[in-house]
Amino acid sequence: MNSNYLEFLYGLGLFNIKLGLSTITRMLTKLDNPHLHPRIIHIAGTNGKGSTLVTLEKLLLDSGFSTGSTISPHLISFNERFRINGVAVEDPELDKTFEEVCQACDIDLSLKHASSRDGTISPTFFEFSIAMAFVLFRRFAVDYILLETGLGGRLDATNVVPTPLACVLTRIAIDHQEYLGNTIEEIVQEKLGILKQGSPVFAASQEENVRYQIVNYCKQQDIKVFYSPVHFGYRVLKNGSTDYYHTVNNGRISEVDGFSAKICNQALIGEHQKENTATAIAVYRSIVPKDHILNNYNFEKSLNSVIWSGRLQYLGKERKILIDGAHNSSGFQRLLHYLNTNHAADRILFAIGWKKDKHLFSDMSQSELRRFQFLPLQMESEYSETVEEILNTLKDNGLNTLESITVSKLLDRIEGHLMKQYDLIVVSGSLYLVGEFLKFWTQKYKPSKQI
Repeated sequence: MNSNYLEFLYGLGLFNIKLGLSTITRMLTKLDNPHLHPRIIHIAGTNGKGSTLVTLEKLLLDSGFSTGSTISPHLISFNERFRINGVAVEDPELDKTFEEVCQACDIDLSLKHASSRDGTISPTFFEFSIAMAFVLFRRFAVDYILLETGLGGRLDATNVVPTPLACVLTRIAIDHQEYLGNTIEEIVQEKLGILKQGSPVFAASQEENVRYQIVNYCKQQDIKVFYSPVHFGYRVLKNGSTDYYHTVNNGRISEVDGFSAKICNQALIGEHQKENTATAIAVYRSIVPKDHILNNYNFEKSLNSVIWSGRLQYLGKERKILIDGAHNSSGFQRLLHYLNTNHAADRILFAIGWKKDKHLFSDMSQSELRRFQFLPLQMESEYSETVEEILNTLKDNGLNTLESITVSKLLDRIEGHLMKQYDLIVVSGSLYLVGEFLKFWTQKYKPSKQI
């Protein structure tokens, strides 16, 4: 994307959060309401939004439909935030879209000011990005829009959509307390704000108190809700395959009123990805006409070709580097579960960094972490926690810790002696850290476009 345009956007503040719908509503009104699309799937939650989105996106594409998807945050390039048919939009289209939004909203194209000339519109980075997404999706006339919320729900800029085709709630946990509330009940209530009467809800597996709050809210608001494991879910079979099921009515599965598919191979790994896949399948089978539904062979083929960078992703032919964007306590626990299940006897170096005010180690016992060697990483992002604070946190938890280095230096050491000392190197703690590592990895090894 044009470097001046990007500089303008980042000048609006990547983490300048302004909850509310007034600004985005006025922007979209001036753009002739591109958000009034008949087939929008609105996705909120704490963890699993992106994985659920890309799985649903792949199923729709393989069924012959076109898609427009929003992703946040991006890992390497701003373009990743806008996907047409599963591919990041290229620079010329983004530049054209940026200019269209500026002109419609009276934003000075000289880019001297971050607001409109008459001072009436001052969008945040996220609001401007969402406006661009809707304009792009209208231009490409996509069949389905997959819309991922930012960090919230009720006051998130994406909630400008009046009546989605379906709403999705992935797993909800404690995160972003400064915006959403200090208790899980308050956070769930904010996420529930995307739900609309007339739009069915698909809720992934949740803690019991969270599930109760979702179901009770939907009952009070007369909103149809389908939730795991009652209406859809998965079972791991003795032979290691996964049986995904989706029922129309409560009760036993049958060929008449439900769906069951035994999948031996799928691209996304980890127990939690089965949960996300089950949610995507339920939405897919509910919104797609029956004559377009994939048969079981093509269904498995589709699931085995989903690509989602930075989430339990191995790099290198020897699969001795694992990157994962676990950025909160819930996500970090899932990563640990995966490592304890699949790398129980391995010597593991945990190269780690996180954003300010994150608490990855809450709700974890020190004994869970003591088998790892930790390496604090100094990130480029101004929003990242200082390596001094990371080092102190690790030591305060009694963990085995090395002296900090930069991300680029880590790559140099991986090429040197580190791979001889450890069976696996894990890079995690922040999606921005994973993105920075991938950027250096791509520059050094120049892999294919889809990492």
